[in-house]
Amino acid sequence: MVDIVVSVAAKVAEYLVAPVGRQCGYVIFTNSYVGQLKKELEKLDELKVGVQRSVNDAENNMMEIRLEVNRWKNDAENSADKARSVLDNDGRANKTCFCRWLPNPKERFLLGRDARKTAQAIQALIPQGKFERVYYERAPPGHVPGASNVNLSAGDGGDTITDSRASIFQDIMKALDDEELKVIGVYGPGGVGKTTLLEEVEKKLKKEGRLFHMIVKAKVSQTPDLNKIQDDIAYFFSLKLKEEPSEVGRRDLLCQRLQKDPSEKILIILDDLWDKLDMKAVGFPLGDESRGCKLLLTSRFKDVLEQKMLADRTFRLEGLNNDEAFKLFEKTVGDKLKDEELRLIAPKVVKKLAGLPLLIISVASTLKYSHVSAWKKALRKIDESNIETIVKLSYDHLKSEDAKSLFLLCGLIGGTIQVETLFVVGMGWGLFQEFSKTMRESRDELNIALDSLHSICLLQDGGDDKENVTIHDLYSEVVVSTSFRGQNSLMMNRNYGSWQKEKLEKCCAICLADVGRDRLAELMMWQFPNLKILMLSQPEDWRWMLEQHDVEECWGLLDFTYMKELRVLYLCSLHISSFSSSIGILGNLQSLYLDHCDVEDVTILGKLKALQILSFAQSAIFRLPKEIGELTNLRLLNLSNCYGLVTIEPGVLEGLIKLEELHMKSSFDQWMGTNEIPLESCNARLAELKSLTRLTTLEISIPDPTILLENGDLPFGKLIRFWINIGSVFGREFQGLTTMKLRLKGCDDILSKDWVQETLQKTQYLHLDGLREFKKNAHELCVQGFTQLKHLNIHNSPSIKYITSSSSDLPTAFTILESLFLENLINLEKLCNGLVAPDCFSKLKAMHIRKCHRLVNLWSQSKMQRLVHLEEIQICECDSLQAIITYDAGKVEVAANDIVELPDVRRLDLRKLPNMTSFCTGAKGALIQVIFSFVGYRFPEFLILQMIPRSYYYEGI
Repeated sequence: MVDIVVSVAAKVAEYLVAPVGRQCGYVIFTNSYVGQLKKELEKLDELKVGVQRSVNDAENNMMEIRLEVNRWKNDAENSADKARSVLDNDGRANKTCFCRWLPNPKERFLLGRDARKTAQAIQALIPQGKFERVYYERAPPGHVPGASNVNLSAGDGGDTITDSRASIFQDIMKALDDEELKVIGVYGPGGVGKTTLLEEVEKKLKKEGRLFHMIVKAKVSQTPDLNKIQDDIAYFFSLKLKEEPSEVGRRDLLCQRLQKDPSEKILIILDDLWDKLDMKAVGFPLGDESRGCKLLLTSRFKDVLEQKMLADRTFRLEGLNNDEAFKLFEKTVGDKLKDEELRLIAPKVVKKLAGLPLLIISVASTLKYSHVSAWKKALRKIDESNIETIVKLSYDHLKSEDAKSLFLLCGLIGGTIQVETLFVVGMGWGLFQEFSKTMRESRDELNIALDSLHSICLLQDGGDDKENVTIHDLYSEVVVSTSFRGQNSLMMNRNYGSWQKEKLEKCCAICLADVGRDRLAELMMWQFPNLKILMLSQPEDWRWMLEQHDVEECWGLLDFTYMKELRVLYLCSLHISSFSSSIGILGNLQSLYLDHCDVEDVTILGKLKALQILSFAQSAIFRLPKEIGELTNLRLLNLSNCYGLVTIEPGVLEGLIKLEELHMKSSFDQWMGTNEIPLESCNARLAELKSLTRLTTLEISIPDPTILLENGDLPFGKLIRFWINIGSVFGREFQGLTTMKLRLKGCDDILSKDWVQETLQKTQYLHLDGLREFKKNAHELCVQGFTQLKHLNIHNSPSIKYITSSSSDLPTAFTILESLFLENLINLEKLCNGLVAPDCFSKLKAMHIRKCHRLVNLWSQSKMQRLVHLEEIQICECDSLQAIITYDAGKVEVAANDIVELPDVRRLDLRKLPNMTSFCTGAKGALIQVIFSFVGYRFPEFLILQMIPRSYYYEGI
């Protein structure tokens, strides 16, 4: 009986005493609980920073953030806010009672309880925030949305599918829907439109969203590169094939991906086959193993498709019929055919073009602005059986000898070519240098020549791609033909076959890709006394080749002894332990371009006294020796993306007195200070650049801004193109724009230097970080005004109070500004202080503002009405912001229908604005209507507005 009583008593004590003890603990251990809360809050804040960085990186790469990540961020923010609220009130623990004899138990109880429970909540939250990945995996580029097993309807294609081709297009669509057909081919002459037809097929399949789950494609070309084909296919699967160095491993990995899901239907498009492709070596499953895979092929030759690729069905693509060809010709020449005489000649010209769209467009573009005599000449010269005559017609139409030579150079290299490569090789060959032009003028001449080639369609349309140009294979073949160039100035590329010795030794230019030891040894049997251009390359992934010794030995076979006329040497993806001594005799060499090469010692290059262009772009080079400084005729030095370059010996840059372009982006930045004592090896000083008085293009990084204070003014005032990064600033890039990135670290006086002010006037993209002691008005940073500025970033700069103001002694600023990015400007009060010029910010398209806590509103109504080009509005974490738009101060009359129209806005992102009461506030209770028109866009993905009044609404959605 006693035991029962004791047991019951113990239970009673457990349920009564423990809670009482816990409640008492809140009073007794208040300080301990508060201390624990502080520690947990610190851990949470650290974790939040890490998560936010991961989110920023993912968003920068256009990845979609996981829902649970956003939920955790909100929960973490709420918990952190609550914790800070508790800690802000920790003074409650010091309150007393009984005439200040004892601490107030009630206040200590409340504080202890809140601190402990909040700390426990944070403890539970921290493990949840350790995400392995904060984003959803992006769908592979080859994915077809909405794929299903519904039969595909063979409808019409796009605008490029003419009536005569509509039936072929429909037949191809039906063949793709036929389960019995595994390999389908399309053949026809070069320029007939095979690639364009397949592009329309792909568009139709993706538009219908049926039949295939994945569509992948690759261009094979005349000399197939299995690695490139594999990489192209892998791209559409988002398959990381390049991480596999073994050829067998690459093949097997691709094959496994193609066979992964038996129910997955995959269309593989292979364009431009010239011979049998070893499908097994690439990694394509064969026979019954191919399962859901289907091949769609193009070639110029029917037997390649039927006999070598075993196509189940082939389609021949003919040239356009006369009516279609004439319509295409008429569309290209435009109003020219209103002339009756030309309208009579035009059908005869079109008839000679064999219905080939590529040639029709080329000839029509040539004749579009020509006199009737040129049309008559075209009619006499065109021979429909001779493609070379057709190409030569456009070629002969070129009035500039530079443009003609440039076309030949494009034909020699073939395919897609970097414009920079054309510049370097062309300059070395002697192009664009009439009347001793500067490098800038020569680049302008190059662009003019390229425009002329594009205008008559000798080069293909690259759209917005300004960095590369593409020449059709048909034209490339014509350029290297004997009859086109003549017997005395032959060019050799991958199509040279087995030429006779006499023919080989007459070559003036050689361009060979994927050259190996055997092929190079064969070439070096001849002397090439007339050679002016030599371009050799290995595959870009040569470093991963298993037989690396084969690559290394190639360079040793090159003998320049008899190539005394050589003006251009271009080497790509070669390992060069040391240059052959015979390179020293190349007294006429103008351009030396080492692209993606592994270079150990470049000392001997100091003997090439005539050299004007020297590029080590993206090469592995560690040291630039003093001998390079002896190249006193050098006009361009490119060290871009030479990540391992740590030493430029003193005097090298100082000696290059004729240098006009110096490219060092993502490269050497170990500049020595004036008073710095070298510990191991000496390095270049910025003061050396003072001798480069002809410099007009500069890309440079200067991590330590204090060095600039030591060197006075630098000769950068004449710069036309530049990318200058002072203080190691990371972030956005705008390709092709003049760029200044400044993190001055307390050296704000640098902004007063003459060369900086002159450069700011020409800057198109400016990134400022850490301004603390300079102007309060961003407008005043450049005394002559930001006349060229298109993009402005200002971060972490407490000195900035306004972006622009009504100051009358400065020019109008920001008249062409397109984007404005502001972050953590703790003293920013207004974007515009006072009345500013009407065209200020009138071109603004994007506005991103974050953590500017003193901003109450952004724009006045009248100013916002001028921002008609605005496309993006993103405002985040601005604690004091009440409205985006406010009424005009001093406005006497209030219109009953004040309207702000923002027709181009496609993204509206407003987040974490705790005091925002409305999008706009009118005077004296008047309504301001804000009209958006999201035509052609999805509704904004992020739209967080708090306490929006009824006066705010959308129209045109």
